[in-house]
Amino acid sequence: MASGTRRTRLIRKLDELERAVASEIEAIEDARRRRVVGPRSRVRAAIYTVEESPRGFALTERRDSEARPFKCPHEVYRAVTGAIAGSAGPQSFQQIKHAAELSLKESIADYGVRTPLRFWAVLGLVRHDQARFTRVGSKVAFTRATRGAWERARHERIEIEPG
Repeated sequence: MASGTRRTRLIRKLDELERAVASEIEAIEDARRRRVVGPRSRVRAAIYTVEESPRGFALTERRDSEARPFKCPHEVYRAVTGAIAGSAGPQSFQQIKHAAELSLKESIADYGVRTPLRFWAVLGLVRHDQARFTRVGSKVAFTRATRGAWERARHERIEIEPG
């Protein structure tokens, strides 16, 4: 039993390390993007799928074949869904992230919240305006639509062309 306990602790520590590294990479990328002056570069095509990951199934976003994909575990996806569904009004990224973290009782890397937000925005499930996110439709309709989007991504690649 001790080896099982050690293995569980090791897996938990590896998950924490993965989140910390991904969070640092995201912070570096955010800082780099903020330094860019002039018009933003074109948005790259994205491919969304649901794949197996160390924390179970996760929404996966690939923007470049060489870059590491962003992954949002299912429990985080559900927590972000609840955070958006819980308010009919616009919310900032930080408000959404905070509500999701309270729901899960753990911290979430920024990319874990951004990935479903981008996914839902391209599918028309949330509106993104002036750094605020607003669900489209009622709480029930939005929640149902996010479940449907997850299931769709489980069964097919959802490719988003740059626009």
